Amino acid sequence: MKKTITRSLILVMLLTVFPVCQVQAAPKYTGSYYKKYKVEGKADVQPCFNITVNKIKNNKIKFQVTYVGINASPLYETNVITAKLRNKTASFKWKDTWGNSGTGKLKLYKGYVKIKMKQTKTAAWNRATLDTQGKYKKIAKKNNNKKVYSWE
Repeated sequence: MKKTITRSLILVMLLTVFPVCQVQAAPKYTGSYYKKYKVEGKADVQPCFNITVNKIKNNKIKFQVTYVGINASPLYETNVITAKLRNKTASFKWKDTWGNSGTGKLKLYKGYVKIKMKQTKTAAWNRATLDTQGKYKKIAKKNNNKKVYSWE
């Protein structure tokens, strides 16, 4: 009788406590990752590189990359990217608001991400690039903002 009551209590505890806990560790990676660059002289808006990780579910990641130049010119923003996630690494294709496109890799770490992007198509009147020249950029997490903006 005592074993039955103990087992019943354990079962009730498992059914009530564990569903409240997070099953997947993905939410710790969602949010905005931001890196500001210093420039000489006066600038109202400093150049920055931003990655917003919106959602991670079923081994897929949804995110967006933004580059803002000095005084917000030029402004490059990728389409909302959905990619397969394997071992915290996503390979993806991208297209930006200027018409440039390319490929890339995003790696997730605790508190930061690393991104490498290669531009394979350059649009006319292009003034800058999201291309990282074959190197990974390390970008620290700044907040939990997950809002992405679809422009397509």
